[in-house]
Amino acid sequence: MVAKTPAAFLKTINRLHAGAHVALAVSGGGDSLGLLALAAKAKSLKNAPKFSVLTVDHGLRPEARREAKAVANACKMFGLKQVTLRAKEKLAPRDIQQQARVLRYGLMAAWCARHKAEALVLAHHQDDQAETVLMRLARGSGVNGLSGMAEKQLLTTPSGELVLLRPFLAWRGAELKNIAKKAGLQAGEDRSNGDRAYERVRWRQALPQLAEAGLSVEALSALADTMRDVRTSLDAQLVTWLETHARWHDYGVLCLSREAYKALEAPARARLVAAFVRYFGAHTHPLKRAQMHAFAARPLQASSGGATLGGAQMRWRREVVFLGRELAACPPRAPVGAKAMVWDNRMRVKTTQKGLFVAPLGQAGMQALREAGATTAQKGKFDTSLPACYIAALPAFFKGKRLVACANIEPKTGFWARSVYSQDLYLQILRGGQHW
Repeated sequence: MVAKTPAAFLKTINRLHAGAHVALAVSGGGDSLGLLALAAKAKSLKNAPKFSVLTVDHGLRPEARREAKAVANACKMFGLKQVTLRAKEKLAPRDIQQQARVLRYGLMAAWCARHKAEALVLAHHQDDQAETVLMRLARGSGVNGLSGMAEKQLLTTPSGELVLLRPFLAWRGAELKNIAKKAGLQAGEDRSNGDRAYERVRWRQALPQLAEAGLSVEALSALADTMRDVRTSLDAQLVTWLETHARWHDYGVLCLSREAYKALEAPARARLVAAFVRYFGAHTHPLKRAQMHAFAARPLQASSGGATLGGAQMRWRREVVFLGRELAACPPRAPVGAKAMVWDNRMRVKTTQKGLFVAPLGQAGMQALREAGATTAQKGKFDTSLPACYIAALPAFFKGKRLVACANIEPKTGFWARSVYSQDLYLQILRGGQHW
């Protein structure tokens, strides 16, 4: 039995991430107010980090501003810094909860990066874990999906990477709500929590009946724990395989030994490819399982060729299987300056010149470099060991529509681009892979 005390909360936080400054995601709901109440008491304990509270107003509900104000007032009473982050862009009506999630984490990631908060603490609890497992079970998920939410997760957002901490996966939601109530905090009411149009709400409402049949919150949570142990073992095996048979090219492309790839068992091959397709394609939801198995098997069917899926580009030759970014899925151009920025989750780029944009080199950019003679210079050659599609997906610097440089190819002073990849990323990418 886990003790439900501020000291236990702090112990879990420090076990997951011993940092000097962490942010707390507090929406104003009962669960997150329980997190707030615990942090308010834990902040005075030994080895407590600095806590900052973040509240996001998506602009979707008129009550949201009032709820954010209530959180701000509670934080003032507790002596905690609180910031309300407001969305500027409007969300499309389709898949609005997923859009709101992406927006929310992007805003909080940007704030954490600016203010050197090393992690973001969430109030997800055992009931949330059970709902997550049920949803994935209904979708036919395997080991990854059924392992549920992790206590610690590295999330990639449009604003950069964000470390998520979930210290309450062994706590029931009612326990957090009761802690908030005892602290005198009144939760706001989000009407969408009872809207059966949302899948999670339907499963939440079905849980009492499932518990009567033996499929309780505790049983579903225990299933997630078991699947996480299995997943850890499978991940370790694939990391060992990657360290032996894979390498990162400087252009941000994963290069695999084709002979070793063909020798992998089909489930391991699909699991491997699924993780990297999800990473290169920046997917938050898994692609269809049958589709992924078929995609992973393509290099076994012809001596050379290529295929695309979900923003990822796969090419294969006699000895190598390549996995990288698809040009058509690259992001639109963005301003770039002297401070290094992560572009497309693949490259860190910067330039000393002002008024420039970063965008994919593209086929037209490759042709422009050829015409300028860049490919004939000793240090400016295209690396023909890679298929041209990956070169076209490299970041380049533009002044308006005019190509100025592609730092990965041209040795020009004042332009810089480096791959973010390393072998250390293998495990992170696998843990963010498809929910099999």
